[in-house]
Amino acid sequence: MSKAVVFQLDSDRPNLKRLQRVVDELNNGSVIVYPTDTLYGFGCDIAAHKAVDRIVSIKGFSEKHFMSFVCADLGQAAQYVNLDNHAFSILRRILPGPYTIILEANRAVPKVLLNKRKTIGIRIPDSPVARTLVETLGRPILSSSVSTPDGRNLVDPEEIYKLFGAQVDMILDQGIIAGESSTVLAYEDQEWTVIREGKGPIDFL
Repeated sequence: MSKAVVFQLDSDRPNLKRLQRVVDELNNGSVIVYPTDTLYGFGCDIAAHKAVDRIVSIKGFSEKHFMSFVCADLGQAAQYVNLDNHAFSILRRILPGPYTIILEANRAVPKVLLNKRKTIGIRIPDSPVARTLVETLGRPILSSSVSTPDGRNLVDPEEIYKLFGAQVDMILDQGIIAGESSTVLAYEDQEWTVIREGKGPIDFL
């Protein structure tokens, strides 16, 4: 099996021509590894069902595992999830940032991401690379942290290449990154629940 193509990227000023090639690959159903403001993530176009299935297989997800995806901004997120005024007012204060927000999905979310659930996780990371990819693609990108089967997060692209280079099509190398998981919050009936504490502070709740 062929190995993934590796692209070196500048975290602050990503090469737009190089990112356009990545977007072309996403449009063709490729699976990539890309940097966010927390960890490296496995990603694909959420409309590419076979690519989604590949990531599910790589991660070994069960049907109980909730899925999440990266949006460019709250405007795009609102196309896929139900956002009331209260949620919107909070999210516009903390995003872009290191949070995964679990919200009620609407019919625009592909069923392959829901596994009979009614909720989906959204991310709007403080990452020029991730958000430029989504903006250029015009659709969200699946977001699932790159980790070993025992749950150890991988933050070094060289190690990611050794372990997953034969299972993905592209690795966007931004060097070793911080390696702290996002804070996961769930919102329902105007109530917030902390599912996992991570990089994002929760003192605003």
